[in-house]
Amino acid sequence: MIRSAFCYGFGLDNLGDKLLRLQREGHFDGVEFWHNVVWDVDKARLKGYLDEAGLQCAQLCPYFEFTEGHAAWQHSIELGREYIAMSRALGNSLIRVFTGHVRDREATPDQWQAAFNGLQTLCDEAYDHGIRFCLEIGHGLMFSSASVVRLLEGVNRINLGVNLQICLPGEDPWYTLEQLGPHAIHMHAHNWVGRMGGTDITWLDSGLLDYEEFLSKLLSYGYDGYISVEHVDHIGKHDPWVTASVDGRFLGEMKRKLNPGN
Repeated sequence: MIRSAFCYGFGLDNLGDKLLRLQREGHFDGVEFWHNVVWDVDKARLKGYLDEAGLQCAQLCPYFEFTEGHAAWQHSIELGREYIAMSRALGNSLIRVFTGHVRDREATPDQWQAAFNGLQTLCDEAYDHGIRFCLEIGHGLMFSSASVVRLLEGVNRINLGVNLQICLPGEDPWYTLEQLGPHAIHMHAHNWVGRMGGTDITWLDSGLLDYEEFLSKLLSYGYDGYISVEHVDHIGKHDPWVTASVDGRFLGEMKRKLNPGN
């Protein structure tokens, strides 16, 4: 089943009013928060705002670094524990994962093992709370489908999955979907004009990728998660409130059309 979400990008002032407007204009099921928004805000107050707007916390997005030495690794573990606590306070069940700055093709066996160990530690500590971790592909050790699968297999935890954020360098989106669709538990959604995966971003129903066909195929793998609109200002091209309205309406249509039982 697909649910709709929006990556929050409107600042901390009047946060409750903005969440109400986001729901009113886009009719989203959830909202996703980055570290710069969620870290300093009062969590009980944020949970109240979400409840008032009828929104779920779809995902929290910290920045981990498991591959650049013990100090950075230990900081990431401590940060992950903070985010597990935050997730419990907000009723959130998903935490985004970056492995760090070292890329897959450059990583040593020890750096791969450090990432395995760090993610195993956090997954184990989160498991009893029903919290999962989600690999945001296209970063760090995750620049190819093969590398993502290597990471999944190395960690080997049931509460680790994939944020299907296309496009991966040199990979056709349909190939990435075939390789990683069975592991996907979240999706950052973008579309493009001119070049797939470029910087000319547009609304989901207006670009090169046929989202109805893509989501239909994703659902065939048993997908049950959010389709979360990211880069909501299209890198300075469009008003994010317009994106909320346009993409929210489109995802609502996709839910009605594609979800089982509709």
